[in-house]
Amino acid sequence: MLMRHLYEHAEARPDHTALVYRDERIGFAELVERIERLAAGLVERGIGEGDAVALLLDNNPALVTSFHAVTALGGIVVPLNPSFKQDELEFSFRTCGVRAVISDERTAGVCERIAAGLEGPVEVIATSSAHGQALTLDMLIESHAAARLEPRSPDDVFLTQFSSGSTGRPKPVPRTHEQCVFEAEHYTTTLDITPDDRIFCAIPMIHSYGMGACLLAAGRAGATLVILEDPNPFLLRRHRALELIERERATIFPGVPFNFRLMAEAPAGADLSALRYCFSAGTALPLPVFEAFGERFGVLVRQLYGSTETAVMTINVDPDPVSTLESVGSPVGTVELRIVDADGDPLPVGEEGEVAVRSPSMTRGYADMDALNREAFRDGYFLTGDLGRLDDEGRLFLTGRKKLLIEVGGYKVDPIEVQDVVVAHPKVEEAIVVGAEGRVQGEDLVKAVVVPSEDFDDRELMEFCRERLANFKVPQIVEFREEIPKSPLGKVLRKYLV
Repeated sequence: MLMRHLYEHAEARPDHTALVYRDERIGFAELVERIERLAAGLVERGIGEGDAVALLLDNNPALVTSFHAVTALGGIVVPLNPSFKQDELEFSFRTCGVRAVISDERTAGVCERIAAGLEGPVEVIATSSAHGQALTLDMLIESHAAARLEPRSPDDVFLTQFSSGSTGRPKPVPRTHEQCVFEAEHYTTTLDITPDDRIFCAIPMIHSYGMGACLLAAGRAGATLVILEDPNPFLLRRHRALELIERERATIFPGVPFNFRLMAEAPAGADLSALRYCFSAGTALPLPVFEAFGERFGVLVRQLYGSTETAVMTINVDPDPVSTLESVGSPVGTVELRIVDADGDPLPVGEEGEVAVRSPSMTRGYADMDALNREAFRDGYFLTGDLGRLDDEGRLFLTGRKKLLIEVGGYKVDPIEVQDVVVAHPKVEEAIVVGAEGRVQGEDLVKAVVVPSEDFDDRELMEFCRERLANFKVPQIVEFREEIPKSPLGKVLRKYLV
């Protein structure tokens, strides 16, 4: 279904720029041809309907091309963080039963090692042959002719993402073509995105927020997607970000508080007057960041709320962004929100409770997790684990969360997943992982509180974790204690660990 919109744009405006990346400008007709060629190459390699293909790619044209090629041929995209370590990748590959992996040259080697230990053949396709890879993405694109792709069924699953939570390992979230088209339309209609818009992308498109607000929205509306190359560490790329927004006259900028704070603090200025909307998501936007960015660039940052399970739920497009700056906005499209108590019963306007959502872009449930689905999905609503309240105008204000997620530089970290790794260290008797307040409001640190079985130092533990976890999940603080504080009933008293 998404491919249908790309065909429409390619036919109506073949030379209209679809992607801007470094010095490269790719029109819609050229993008469609690349997608068709890659799809033909994947089919020749035996990859077809229902096959899961993992994408381990940074933001670039290869990611956009691969995403659409796999979904258009009937496959299932499994977007994964290229910074994941072998254990994390192997868990994801096995969970989804991947049939192929498309990765950059940095991760192709580890993917091949994992593939060798999996049941059934798994094809590893690299973006280059820098390390001697026999099969590359360019080879598949250049050696196959373009052919129009058949439309897919709206109910076909075409995407599996992983959602963090409070249950240890990430949970697989399958979504269909129709659900993702609804997500794209929620963005384009709420923000009135047209082909004249230019969406600036500095957030990972492998994650739900970046995929929806950038890749899907741009493809649905026929807008130009301006991709910031190598966005991490953003501290070193903020000047390039400002330069691109000014040069390309970007009109929409979805980001996280971390982005907006660092840009507001940048020594050099920029003309960002073309921006119609700036949005922040992932964690609450601190008032000092809102004020600093607005004073520096004359653009007020609004808030947006979404999740992997539901996609975007609310966007603040209020005529007065100052008085409503603490709100994440009102429901988009046909999304329905309600605030519920501990029993799942709706609460009156103004009262705080758990945020529950029903949306046409929402997953029908986690894959192969029936017990958890009965707990998280009730009466057609998904219980988000976030706490909030609604005002008389239907605006949502988030007030906290029931889940234990830690926000680190725009990423969500599940402390239970990190904790599982920490306690696996042979010198750790017991451990609890929590989020600790960082130096900057709204930016957390991962903290491990450890009861050791024998003497060792924090560097040894951090290195142990670094070998098994993506760098953003590795504890930045390690505190050694003789015991973990607990209640008389044995419940861990986390408030004494933060």
